[in-house]
Amino acid sequence: MSMTHKEIQKTLAAINSDIEKKQLKDAFDKIRIFLKDQKNWALSEELTELENNYRYMIHYFIKGNKDPQQRNIYNQLLRRTYTLAQDAAENLCLQSSTTLFFEKTRLILLRGIVSMDEYREIIGKQMDTFAFIDLLEDNDEKEVRLKLNIQAHEQTVEDLFYSVFASPRANDDMIASYHRFMEDEIIPVNDKCMVVSALTLNILQRFDVKKIEFLLDLCKYETLEIVIRAIVGIIPIFQIYESRWELYPECTDRLKLLSDDPTFTRRMIYAILRFIQAQETEKITKKLTEEILPQMMKLTPIIGKKINLDEWMGESGMEDKNPEWQKILDDVGLTDKLQEFSDMQLEGADVFHFTFSSLKSYPFFYEMSNWFLPFDPRHSQLQRLFSDKEEGKSLFEAITESPHICNSDKYSFCFSIMIMPERYRKMMISQLAAEGEEIKKMQEEEFLLKPYQKEETICRQYIQDLYRFFKVFPRRGDFIDIFALPLNYHRIKPFHPITLVPEHLDRIALYYFENNHFEEALDSYTILSKIGKPNGEVWQKMGYCHQMLGNIREALNAYLHAELIDENNTWVLRRIAQCYRLLKKPADALPYYRRLEQLKPDDLNIQLNIGHCYLELKDYDTALNYYFKVELLDSGNTRAWRSIAWCAFLLKKFDIAQKYYAQILSDKPNAHDYLNAGHVELCIGNMEKAVQLYEESLKMAGNFSTFRTMLKEDENELQEAGVNTEILPLLLDKIKYDMEEKHQKGIDTREKNGRTFSV
Repeated sequence: MSMTHKEIQKTLAAINSDIEKKQLKDAFDKIRIFLKDQKNWALSEELTELENNYRYMIHYFIKGNKDPQQRNIYNQLLRRTYTLAQDAAENLCLQSSTTLFFEKTRLILLRGIVSMDEYREIIGKQMDTFAFIDLLEDNDEKEVRLKLNIQAHEQTVEDLFYSVFASPRANDDMIASYHRFMEDEIIPVNDKCMVVSALTLNILQRFDVKKIEFLLDLCKYETLEIVIRAIVGIIPIFQIYESRWELYPECTDRLKLLSDDPTFTRRMIYAILRFIQAQETEKITKKLTEEILPQMMKLTPIIGKKINLDEWMGESGMEDKNPEWQKILDDVGLTDKLQEFSDMQLEGADVFHFTFSSLKSYPFFYEMSNWFLPFDPRHSQLQRLFSDKEEGKSLFEAITESPHICNSDKYSFCFSIMIMPERYRKMMISQLAAEGEEIKKMQEEEFLLKPYQKEETICRQYIQDLYRFFKVFPRRGDFIDIFALPLNYHRIKPFHPITLVPEHLDRIALYYFENNHFEEALDSYTILSKIGKPNGEVWQKMGYCHQMLGNIREALNAYLHAELIDENNTWVLRRIAQCYRLLKKPADALPYYRRLEQLKPDDLNIQLNIGHCYLELKDYDTALNYYFKVELLDSGNTRAWRSIAWCAFLLKKFDIAQKYYAQILSDKPNAHDYLNAGHVELCIGNMEKAVQLYEESLKMAGNFSTFRTMLKEDENELQEAGVNTEILPLLLDKIKYDMEEKHQKGIDTREKNGRTFSV
């Protein structure tokens, strides 16, 4: 029985793992399984030759013969084994796999391979035809000829894309033809961009050292769109094949050479940051669907009731805003969320993925190649939208100039406009035209202020295009999701000449940190602490990461290190004190709270924490004095009430405790408040009242088991307060009986009501 695609990929992954671990005998045995039912003598002979060479190498090594070329021979063996395993797996996949890569490969083999030079010639002729058509007078015939040539060119680019995507492993001639294609000035930049994307996807399917070298060459090209696609492409490629780069110095050396170019490193770091940010897209989508949009839906009826809708669209426009609008936004909690949404957009976050992912069902997106097309309003499927010259020009500018919408979404947007009723479409186009002028002015200003704005926009949009393909394309399961790869950019050795430059590593670490990837941030800051200048902020963030990951001792050590660099930083002092308290060392925390008290004498939080330290040290009198001080300065501080009440209970000052628990129970009490108030009543002999309060605590705790655990945790304090804890089981049983009685009464009442209803 032949292996399924999944089984083949699983076996190939196991072989690659064996090679990575240098277990070549195991790798050869598994490759033999691949070749068992294949009648491919070339691959079988290659396996025999590799295994014989390996056995000879082992034999000479055991004999003690030293060969200066042994390391190179061994590395070549490893490289060839990787290649053989891939070829053997692909041979099987070609017979049965239904993935897009092998579908396209079979199709190309069936119809015959068209070379890059042939595609270059075909596209060159099409460009000549465009030039000739431009010279003709404007009439219907010209429009027809233009449309036919556009469609022919689009079909050629589609075929070219699949030809490169499913192309075999490269030789020198193929790479030379790629270079000729890219250097041909007649070939449109958009067509070259499609080749770069197809190459990237091909390499992600199959490791190909010559194509990777070519992609690295493209990183030095002058055309910005090509360079950015190449740089973005090499990042996941170097991630996926991370384990084998020591065998391919021709690639790592070339990348190291590129790292000497500040322009390349700037673009590379920006692309890495965008990849990190892309992993937040799902969180942004979740925030939109679960927080912002539901709140906005709630807002609609409120606006209808409280605001005359004409005020929103009146002649005065939006300049003189009704202050009541802002109040409504504040009341439903939208102001902060909308501001956060706006900030995310300004920072380059992919805030439109949710909006446009549902607009990818148009037939245009059934074709894989279309997900990588740079936006072109002259595309044959958009011609109806841009047929009106005046309208088309303004719409073209509005959409093309938009920096926040990626190419894929621009196509979605256009298709959505096309299916609108004419009246709405015209209104939408006129609004976009007005906004387009503003966007154009803003972009011109931004380009003056930010010299790298254009390259950053291209990079951000291309990564968003990739994100949509890997997350939304109907056949995305045929591909490795590059956005599900680990965030290990700082750990990939070939990237080190770029990522381990302190200022670059600091930016990467900050992105991890700001997006709550604390493990990756900690790892980055740890490296930074060893290679950079002494920096208190780095140690602060290392401490915070440790704390968020639950490593309190390590967090404390990092904070103490930070404090040596910046000894009067109140944030650090507070964290040190907090860690000592979490480690049950209130005596060590107290000196730090004392220092904080000197630096911030009006901070009542610090006073409360000093009180907590004394409470944990069982110095209840001193603790109570601090709590009373807080209450004196802020009479409404419920945290002080709880502390006073509990401390008074521990000091057996039950009258004070009773008074404060009465206040607490009248202001949003929790299960512990009712429990503690019950303890006080128990201590002064009010058994019935104690049981009532315990039953309220049970209600809020949610179940009997949780309540019983809470009560058991307080047994020592109850004993010290003079309660005979042997009575607690009796109280628990009393509560159980009460619960049963209430339950039975409820059943009786329902049955009675039911009978009454039936009568």
